[in-house]
Amino acid sequence: MKIVVLLVCILSLTNVAFSQQATIKGKVTSFGMPVKGVTVSATSKDGTEYSDTTDLRGEYNIIVASSGEYSLSVKKGNVQFYVGTTTAVRVDSNRGSTLDIDLPGISEVVSVAAGESQAIEQVSKTVDTISGQEMRDRADFSLIESLRTIPGFRVAQSGGFGKLATIKTRGLRNWDTAVLLDGIRFRDVTGITGDATAFLSDFTLTSVSKVEVLRGSGSSLYGTNAIGGTIDFQTPEAKSGTHGQIGGAFGGLGLRRFRGTIAHGTVNGKFGITAGASQTTYTKGIDGDDRANNTNLQTRLDFAPTSKTSISGRIFFSDADVRLNTDPDTLGTLPATNSTIINAQQGVNFTFDANDPDRRQDSRFFNGQIVVNQIVNDKFVISGYYQGLTTKRINNNGPLGAGFQSASTSLFEGTVHTGNVHFSWTPVRENTLTAGYEFENEKYFNDGKTPSGTQNFFTSAGQRSNTFYVQNLVSLLGGDLQLAGGMRFQQFKLKAPGFSLTNAPFNNLTLTSPPNAYTFDGAASYFVRSSGTKFRAHVGNGYRVPSLYERFGSFFNTFPSNAFVAIGDPFLKPEKTIAFDAGVEQNLVNDRVRVSGTYFWTRLTDIIGYGNTVPSIGTTPPTPRPFGGYVNQKGGTSRGGEFSVKARATDTTDLFASYTFTRSVQLVPQLTGSGILNTLGVPDHQFTFVATQRFKRFWVNFDFLATSTYLAPIYSSTNFTTRIYRFQGNRKGDLTGGYTFNIKGDKTLRLYGTVENVFNQEYYENGFRTAKATARAGLTFGF
Repeated sequence: MKIVVLLVCILSLTNVAFSQQATIKGKVTSFGMPVKGVTVSATSKDGTEYSDTTDLRGEYNIIVASSGEYSLSVKKGNVQFYVGTTTAVRVDSNRGSTLDIDLPGISEVVSVAAGESQAIEQVSKTVDTISGQEMRDRADFSLIESLRTIPGFRVAQSGGFGKLATIKTRGLRNWDTAVLLDGIRFRDVTGITGDATAFLSDFTLTSVSKVEVLRGSGSSLYGTNAIGGTIDFQTPEAKSGTHGQIGGAFGGLGLRRFRGTIAHGTVNGKFGITAGASQTTYTKGIDGDDRANNTNLQTRLDFAPTSKTSISGRIFFSDADVRLNTDPDTLGTLPATNSTIINAQQGVNFTFDANDPDRRQDSRFFNGQIVVNQIVNDKFVISGYYQGLTTKRINNNGPLGAGFQSASTSLFEGTVHTGNVHFSWTPVRENTLTAGYEFENEKYFNDGKTPSGTQNFFTSAGQRSNTFYVQNLVSLLGGDLQLAGGMRFQQFKLKAPGFSLTNAPFNNLTLTSPPNAYTFDGAASYFVRSSGTKFRAHVGNGYRVPSLYERFGSFFNTFPSNAFVAIGDPFLKPEKTIAFDAGVEQNLVNDRVRVSGTYFWTRLTDIIGYGNTVPSIGTTPPTPRPFGGYVNQKGGTSRGGEFSVKARATDTTDLFASYTFTRSVQLVPQLTGSGILNTLGVPDHQFTFVATQRFKRFWVNFDFLATSTYLAPIYSSTNFTTRIYRFQGNRKGDLTGGYTFNIKGDKTLRLYGTVENVFNQEYYENGFRTAKATARAGLTFGF
């Protein structure tokens, strides 16, 4: 009898406990679309929190302990979106309440600052974004065009579309800016400095959702080359239904461009695929014989087999060719020493790049990515990716053209295999810890050929690396105080190089592991909600891994006999930097105006330079370097200020203006013996302005760039010396206008036209010609 009574009591208590449980369920949407993978939390008055993660349909189901009032909030990654509502949960026959949450006010979310999603208000570093709409308003069709108005960015292109493009961030060097494709590092291992510069001009805007830019050190997150800044080229996910665009453009300099995209996504959000192709050709170019051609293909597949698992595959392909000119040359009688700065005058003391009818470069890259994310629970996520990247460049030259030239072909081919696995753990809402491991294997191959075949040669090299990294994000005071800290450790292992001659350099070396790379990073920001003011500061190390060319570089010498002459050093230390920036952002006029000011300072503590007199490598026997070679040196410093204003003047008017002051100096002159310490190619002052005005379906856009004078070197082909010239700064304005016709349903036809260099300025970029005023027109059909 006692046992029966006891069982009845237990069952009664259990029934009471379960009867007190209730559920809060519903659907989270934004702009009418389901929001998957966000955490919906319900917090009781006593502070107890219950949560659930939305599935592919945006649905959530939270089980709470008892009836009462609960405040709801929505979170994704480290981004907290407060819904601002309190719901009373009734205990009735359904034991719960239903609440659908619409988030139309989600602020801009960026990932480049922390490697995961953050609201722009919570970012503690200096970040810029270029939306797809901004690129369309300006009718840009290359990444270089879109980046030129970013504060602190000095963007240059030597001779027009398809030719060498460079970015100097905050007064640093061309190779101090990292490039990412959907958050994964892209670089050309065959380049002298192992960065992405050789392929910057090949990034056309075929299918891009937005571009995010991190100014300042990013090596703790993205590794090598992320010293001055990081650019993330992001592709779009497919939306529900079938959508696409097809269009073309024609214009001056023989421009012909075609672009098409197609995308399809299922209604339940489990599957989506996008594809895009573009063909851009300039049949004439600046001098009438500068043909340039670029073919770009992209595709992306997103698949979610379960509500907590997502798989994404992406392919990027580019095939380009361009006719190259000779380099600018000195002219007339030069000063006796290279310490005198020459005021550049075309046709008086220098000549621009001359036509070279048989000089050409072909470049190609293929990039494949697989990304997997697994949500274990609302606190723990495991992610991983693999990337296979191949780059190939072929330089052909013949005997024609200015000066003495001989026929030759050089091939540079590189491969990089990268594997990464990491986890994100959010033990409490205010803290997210990320830790990961990355493996990278890179190979370099160079093949040189001449018509006779007697001077043919090849070289090959490789290295592997193991990387461990960790990052911690802390959000306090309701998200107003943000703290971020991280570190990265990279270890290297070299592969013995190969050469076409048996007596080639480095063959007898014992290749011990070269020095490791360490980086640390910290950032903080505080947002004063009452005044709309954000204060932020960021300090961090940067580093650059020595390229395979810097480690094993050599040149093929035919006098007195065929032989390789070493200039590399396998045991070079990684480059190291320390950087600091601090700034303030102020929102005004109900957040319609944002004013920003940033002070930056960077010191290149250890760099890799070229010395004319350098020691031999190894001891048994030593590898001599009679013509100099790469060595570790001390670098310079760069400091300055970046100021910008972004305003929504009216509901149809957008304005952006920026000013950058840069003071960049070297400890040792870049031109030996000149005594000139100012960093070459960097102007002290730069101003940008962008204005967009809409009149219903018509829009007009104007963007303007102006720089002060700057210094650049020109090599003399007659006396084999280099002189420093002072060039006048750029004054370039582009004007774009267009009209969008609504045809039927969601079908549109967009007509647009652009006048580049509308002021018809004559300008020489480091001595290379640039185009005067040119026009182009195009149309795009969307469905």
